[in-house]
Amino acid sequence: MIAQQRVAKNVTIMPADPVLIQRDIRKKRLRVAPYCRVSTDSDEQLNSYEAQIEYYTAKIQDNPEWTMVRMYADEGISGTSMKKRKEFLKLIADCKKGKVDLVITKSVTRFARNTVEGLQTVRQLKNLGIGVYFEKENVNTLNMDNEMLLTFFFTQAQAESESLSGNVKWGHRKNFQDGKVYYHYDSFLGYKKGEDGKPVVDEEQAQVVRRIYSQYLMGYSVRKICSGLEADGVKTARGTDEWHDSTVQGILRNEKYIGDAILQKTYVADLFNHRTKKNMGELPKYYVHDCHPAIIDRATFQKVQEEIARRAGKRKTSSKAKTELGKYSGKYALSEILICGECGSPYRRQTYMPRGEKIHVWRCLSRMEHGKRICKHSPTFKEEALHSAIVAAMNEMFSQQAARDVLRESVAAVLASAQPEMTLPAVKSKIAALEARYKELLDLVMAYSARFEDFEDEFRTTNEIIADLKSLQTKLELEQPSTTDLDRRMEQISSTIDHLDASITAYDDIRTRQLISTIKVLDKETLQIRFKDGTEITQSIEK
Repeated sequence: MIAQQRVAKNVTIMPADPVLIQRDIRKKRLRVAPYCRVSTDSDEQLNSYEAQIEYYTAKIQDNPEWTMVRMYADEGISGTSMKKRKEFLKLIADCKKGKVDLVITKSVTRFARNTVEGLQTVRQLKNLGIGVYFEKENVNTLNMDNEMLLTFFFTQAQAESESLSGNVKWGHRKNFQDGKVYYHYDSFLGYKKGEDGKPVVDEEQAQVVRRIYSQYLMGYSVRKICSGLEADGVKTARGTDEWHDSTVQGILRNEKYIGDAILQKTYVADLFNHRTKKNMGELPKYYVHDCHPAIIDRATFQKVQEEIARRAGKRKTSSKAKTELGKYSGKYALSEILICGECGSPYRRQTYMPRGEKIHVWRCLSRMEHGKRICKHSPTFKEEALHSAIVAAMNEMFSQQAARDVLRESVAAVLASAQPEMTLPAVKSKIAALEARYKELLDLVMAYSARFEDFEDEFRTTNEIIADLKSLQTKLELEQPSTTDLDRRMEQISSTIDHLDASITAYDDIRTRQLISTIKVLDKETLQIRFKDGTEITQSIEK
């Protein structure tokens, strides 16, 4: 075997340029960007936050090789996700723009508590030639040969965050079991934080809440309620001028307005993306009764919930009907309550323009869509004729004086309250009771769908009574009014009420929704109108 001789290769060494080496060594001063973060708003953490800013400012100023880019600091933000850390995202953006040479931070836990996001960010910066120096771990990512050690540190930080999150969740759920309610006043319309830390009613905002509930029961659509609030310049709980449907819907469904609270309606499904999920039974819920003052009474709240369910429910009006009632619309009251007596389908409004003149009529929906095959005899009505018939039925209903009786009894109950003597405290008590009752009378009138003007005299009379009592209050000695005096006063009030002209002269959609449950078309000349108190009136339609 012939031994092979190793022939030396001719290699010429080209030394580095000493000028360039010196230039690299004496590179312009490093542009350093310190990043600090605290994860809670506690005083202790905020002090740490201020201390970190002070520390890094002094540290960079004392190093002649460094120059400060700017301080990047997130306050009260979790480190499990980067999405809400505005200053951190600004830091990364500036790094990409070439404004930073080195990032320094106290520890891995301050930089990120998510292993994946932390490693991805470090790699991204390293590819840009930017190092991250973690002081506590004494690690500079530009000098690392592998990421094993850094991966360990990020994993440890994530595990610590998961453990802390578990402890916080346990604490919240223990508080839920004990009935502790958390209030977010910045989005809680109608309430403000009291001196004792508990919620108190903000009367100005509470009026807005009552308005929303009242208008919804009067038949307003959610969108119409929003438009009205915006038109009147009413601001939301957060102080904005724009009202969204979801905001009003949330108010209408919120049990906190009756003084109760359901706890753990939602929960954080993922620690790292902070995704909130509606609790559909995965976790227990806790219902706390009477935990703060109510703005809405329970009866009204229940009526609203029933109305929400009614509007949301799509149903057929009879087994023959081929068309669903569909989505609730607040535009026309008759769209929901006017029903064909033959096939059970709802009536719908149509507009014709013969000779350029608009004519509005109401027709059976099944007959419109399927012709006489489904509904052979359903009549078509002109809108004016329908409205006139409904107004006539309402006036007949009001002739029974149901609303007057309720008002009369309400005033009498206050005037005839069991007080042995008309002393000064008794007068004050009656004034307070009458003033409170006066507000209730407004609701009673609304419950019977009457216009305020129709009962203006009753309210004027009540005001006169209050004024009389206030004049008595100014006297040092009061004479007790006899039962005869009270009876005479009630006779005067009753006489005033009985002589009121409460006739309705014009059709109104809101009144119709409030007062009538269904209108069934019996034939082309007759309607069967059922009121919400159970009264039924057969009303003829004039041609």
